[in-house]
Amino acid sequence: MFTNVNPIDYGLPQPYFLEKAIDIGGAYVSPGAGRVFRVRGTAAGAVSSYDDANTQVLFSNQPVFPSVALALKQCKASRGDTIFVYPGHAENIASADAWDFKANVKIIGLGWGDTRPTFTFTVAAATLLLDVAGVSIQNCRFLCAGPSGTTALTVAAPFTLSGEGCALVGCYSQVGIDADQICTTFMTITGKNCLVAGNEVAGLAVGAEITDVIVLTGADYVRILDNYMKVTVGAAQGLIRSLTTASLNVRIERNYIYSWKASSTSCINFTAALANTGIIANNRLRVTTDGGVAHIGVNAAGDLSLYDNKGVNAVNESGLAIGTAST
Repeated sequence: MFTNVNPIDYGLPQPYFLEKAIDIGGAYVSPGAGRVFRVRGTAAGAVSSYDDANTQVLFSNQPVFPSVALALKQCKASRGDTIFVYPGHAENIASADAWDFKANVKIIGLGWGDTRPTFTFTVAAATLLLDVAGVSIQNCRFLCAGPSGTTALTVAAPFTLSGEGCALVGCYSQVGIDADQICTTFMTITGKNCLVAGNEVAGLAVGAEITDVIVLTGADYVRILDNYMKVTVGAAQGLIRSLTTASLNVRIERNYIYSWKASSTSCINFTAALANTGIIANNRLRVTTDGGVAHIGVNAAGDLSLYDNKGVNAVNESGLAIGTAST
């Protein structure tokens, strides 16, 4: 009684491994793409209290990890792995190239508002380098100027998107707290087909002036869509600008961009003598100079089409059409 039996002896189906397709007669049932990993912990690396000693989740053979950094080590490139990060998770970014990204891995934060996973850059050299293809980060909070407090910190370059098809979607990024808690350049994009969409990029004070928000360098087919950005940069700097190498077929659409510095004149800056091409359309732009200003700067070397952009340069006003009208 209760002896082990061979399923074949009783006509029972043999178990299938999840990485194999199942023949159901006339069709195959394939497993979902990639493995799913879960992250819940604190900045100190503690696993949440409901996890048992072997860090297994009920009804699953997938472990819960105390950090995204550790979960990424279990991922494989181009398998289509996904990392879900639970609400309330907190983790520090404390080194250059802090996460070992693998191609086509998705990192998805769960929760809303401040309950979303929070990642704090704690040293000047801390960086996240999305340097392989197809990496995406969604619905997370990034404190790029460090934790709120009195300790001066300038984080040089929190994000670089150099891998083809990388994405930052629906995230909150705090880039300045006060005059001595800032980052220098929030994001540099050099990869092709990158997506920056639905994000909020925030400076908490007008005195928290940074050098650059988003810099494009050879970022062909980049899409910067539906973002909300209110940050202090140089008066004529612009929060999105093109440098060094032309970016081709860009799409910058439906963003709200507020250049917060007193006497600011620029929100989108393509004044460098580069042969940029693409569309800048339906953006809502705010500067602080009450007078005729460009809001969007372009150079004769480029070939950009400007559609239905509106600019405001004083409080409580409606937007005016930006750009030279075609005749």
